[in-house]
Amino acid sequence: MTRDLEHFELLNTSSQLRRAAQHAFEFYGEAIPLAECQEVVTESHDLLARTAKIKHHLVPLAERWSIDRLRRLGILANRLSHGALEVLFVDHHDTATAPMAAALLTGYARGRVNADSAGHSPGDAVHPAAVEAMADTGIDLGQAFPKPLTPDALQAADVIILLDDVPEPTDLADPVSQRRAVAGRQVRRWDVDDLAACGSLTATAVQDARDDLDHRVLLLLADLLSPHRPSPPPPAPQP
Repeated sequence: MTRDLEHFELLNTSSQLRRAAQHAFEFYGEAIPLAECQEVVTESHDLLARTAKIKHHLVPLAERWSIDRLRRLGILANRLSHGALEVLFVDHHDTATAPMAAALLTGYARGRVNADSAGHSPGDAVHPAAVEAMADTGIDLGQAFPKPLTPDALQAADVIILLDDVPEPTDLADPVSQRRAVAGRQVRRWDVDDLAACGSLTATAVQDARDDLDHRVLLLLADLLSPHRPSPPPPAPQP
């Protein structure tokens, strides 16, 4: 009986992933091959499953993440236009500081910048204290979830913000990755506490961090939207 149930769950997951891939294929107007959509959706599901404690909700999360990943892959492959700037916030676990920064930038940018976050060693969920602190500002962080660093996120980012002492991703120094990355990519480091990594997740500490991030994000957005800043260049041709 147990084996039959496991087999049924596996088949059901596979069916849901196929539907998610079909949705992604249609979402981008068939600009990205269905086989690639299927590959990215399946890989996203498997990557999230490595750290998730509760696995029954992974397919919709994988579908949401895949939409973002496929946009970046489409830009890198010149299948999709590079419109809004791409900003990636990176910390250790993607459970507090990085997702708060990404949510703040998304809220202020209103579609003019695509912001995302990732963790060097992602945790299993965004910390409730971060969700509560952001809710106080009217931003819903309840739908955010920790994500691992992927090559597409690093290569498609116009600006990568490393938070606190998170290690610089090895892909940034890899010659092949550099050739595939968008031209003019910037890597910056913000001297802010990685709340989850240092254990400073009291309500006061998280609120103080949120306010600091809010100030930094506004300055970043002003810089990104400056009329003197060049438009996003096309990605380098794929080898």
